[in-house]
Amino acid sequence: MRPGFSGNDFGNYIRQRPLWRKLHREYEARGEKLVPYSCRHGYAHRAHVICDLPPKVVAAAMGHSVQTHLAAYSRWCGDDVVDDAFARASRRLERQKAV
Repeated sequence: MRPGFSGNDFGNYIRQRPLWRKLHREYEARGEKLVPYSCRHGYAHRAHVICDLPPKVVAAAMGHSVQTHLAAYSRWCGDDVVDDAFARASRRLERQKAV
């Protein structure tokens, strides 16, 4: 890939890779969508759900504003994610009380 380029160049590059083509076929067979932006979506998901990072931190790491971040990624924040976040927060508070 050419240094200093991104976006469309990345998409063009990755679509030509044999592994990407294989993964794309597998996703299609399952009725799922795989696009180059799936990498960014996965990063955002892991940063929030697995690493428990706040939106402001993840937005900064991804190079956009909190507003842009929330507009793009909050739609994947279902009730289960909200419930889990509050359960983790509650456990943290309980640990703080025990100290």
